[in-house]
Amino acid sequence: MKTSPLPPQPVTLLAALLSTAPLLAAPAQGQTERADTVTLPPVVVTVLRSPVRLDRMPFATSVLAGPELAEGNSGVFIEEALHGLPGVRVQNRYNPSQGERISIRGFGARSQFGVRGIKILIDGIPATLPDGQSTLDHLDIGSLGRVQALRGPAAALYGNGAGGVILFESAAPHSGPYRQDATVVAGSNGMLRLQATGSGTSGGIAFRASATQSRFDGFRDNTTGSGEDPYSQATRTTLNVGLTTSAGGGTLALQLSGADLDALNGGSLPAELFDEGSNEAWGFNVRRGTRKDARQGQAGVSWQGGVGALEGTFSAYAVGRELDNPIPNSVIDLTRRGGGVRLGLARGWDTGTGTARVDFGVEGELQSDDRRNFANDGGEAGELTRDQQEDVRASALFAQLQFPLTGRLAVMGALRFDHFSFNADDRFQAPGNPDDSGSRTMTGLNPSLGFHLDLGGHGLFASVARSFETPTTTELANRPDRAGGFNPELEPQQGWTLEGGLRGEFGGRTSYDLAAYSTTLTNQLVPFEVPTDPGRRFYRNAGRSRVQGFEFSARTSLSSTLTARLAYGYLDARFTEFTVGGNDYADNSIPGIAPHRMEAALRAARGPWFGELRVEARGDVPANDANDSSAESYTLVELRAGGTGIRAGSLRLSPFAAVTNLTDVRYASSVVVNAFGGRYFEPGPARGGYVGLSLAWDGGRER
Repeated sequence: MKTSPLPPQPVTLLAALLSTAPLLAAPAQGQTERADTVTLPPVVVTVLRSPVRLDRMPFATSVLAGPELAEGNSGVFIEEALHGLPGVRVQNRYNPSQGERISIRGFGARSQFGVRGIKILIDGIPATLPDGQSTLDHLDIGSLGRVQALRGPAAALYGNGAGGVILFESAAPHSGPYRQDATVVAGSNGMLRLQATGSGTSGGIAFRASATQSRFDGFRDNTTGSGEDPYSQATRTTLNVGLTTSAGGGTLALQLSGADLDALNGGSLPAELFDEGSNEAWGFNVRRGTRKDARQGQAGVSWQGGVGALEGTFSAYAVGRELDNPIPNSVIDLTRRGGGVRLGLARGWDTGTGTARVDFGVEGELQSDDRRNFANDGGEAGELTRDQQEDVRASALFAQLQFPLTGRLAVMGALRFDHFSFNADDRFQAPGNPDDSGSRTMTGLNPSLGFHLDLGGHGLFASVARSFETPTTTELANRPDRAGGFNPELEPQQGWTLEGGLRGEFGGRTSYDLAAYSTTLTNQLVPFEVPTDPGRRFYRNAGRSRVQGFEFSARTSLSSTLTARLAYGYLDARFTEFTVGGNDYADNSIPGIAPHRMEAALRAARGPWFGELRVEARGDVPANDANDSSAESYTLVELRAGGTGIRAGSLRLSPFAAVTNLTDVRYASSVVVNAFGGRYFEPGPARGGYVGLSLAWDGGRER
């Protein structure tokens, strides 16, 4: 597909949207009355592992909560929970066997499956394992109450990540004795979600339990005449339970989750099929029965309270995962066990110019993978080709200081040391196959330093931070020479980031956030495929690369019923030193990343009713290192409408409906970077939609 500039449609649509703002915000003829300015309480975020007001953060941070997060969404796709967060991008592959690709400032945009380059926590429990891989099969999208995103390197705070941090938080339990919720959503392409949630507060215990099953048939046609059709069906069942109570002079929280996912993998398409408008599943994938069957269980416990004169936090988690994953040339049988503990202490004191705080602690994590690979015999396990045990041990020390230098100027500094030990025990013994057992050790010392200057209604911030990201066990184990053990040539990715920005508000009606950044990377991890093993991703290091750009978001109340939001990001990501097989890719754009992305929304709400128009525009996405193919830019328009909490006797009803891809645009929702045979493009769905209804019954009065 040839490269084309960003089309004029998003600019035209945005101009039309903004041009109506004065008319919508202005009073009617003859009126002089104006809505009073409402002063909202400050938003407090915990993404820095200590409470900080959002308007005083020395790093780029954003929060999504309330109606904008929950109302009118299907609850099936993660992208719905991240709409409008500047710098955060989602490539919805509409392929649950691979997962939605989440990236921050380009980091994570080329992940084969799951999430890479970003640390993710769900209700305080890590979804990111020590090797840096995150799976979100167990995320209860329909129960989210708040999302926090720290954009930029967070290595000094969390370790082993270059893009940043995302915290998913479930909605708070009902404040009364009991509340029962039930939701059903049905839509195009076989979408169906059923969810039941019970929550309440009783006897000093707050609890929330949710069970969800979602199905998505998809739209990838099976043209081979055999097997399932469409070849993109997926069924996911999740169970999530949370309990909170007082214990030991503090707060004790318990989280339990489970997930069961069965999904077919239709694969990506070459340009000639994609340009013809085909939505077929790749025939080779169908014949090889590519799919993912995954079972996962996770438990976590945390306690926070006073320890003498200090504040103490303790958390621990354990996870188990079973994976049966036929890919085109192999069947992967993986049993994973993992877990970790974190102990932190903190102390705050008054300096006369403000409150200072120091946090310090230690973390330890482990991961144990029992990996067996087989030849793919029509989707079933054939001859054994790999049998090895892979273990990761991670430990870290960290400290963070917040200090007010004056009444307006504050500084925050952090330092973290990470040690990773990767060990592989090659148990596959065959004639001519050597023992490839071995180990890798990777360490990183990662500082960060940020400043915030209070300008009265506005805040200026600047920071510098170092990032450190190891290859995952899968990336280390996948070797083009088919050897066992770990790739001895693959090194961790490291970088330095400078950023600065301005955030604030005008008149209590308009808030904004602007951040600019520049990151230099060494040994960037770059995926590729080989002709002998299509569909399997291998990794190599680029010499040096640079990522720079800016992000802008704004929200304004145009009237008492009308709100507008805008988020725009520009990103220039390029190799500065990268040579492969005699080809010099220096100054080429890093593939998988769109330089332009814009989201705009206009929301109207009156009483329990709401309606929303969303526009999303994305620029061209280079598909390979050579930059000779790309996914063309597109603009999507969506409409959502519904009501919330409408009384019907003892019930509260919340009906909603949506039309997606209103203008029926043909587009590539995802790009598979450097795929063999030019199979770069995963199509997005045509015009569609869904309808839903939530019912709520309160079993007692709120307290």
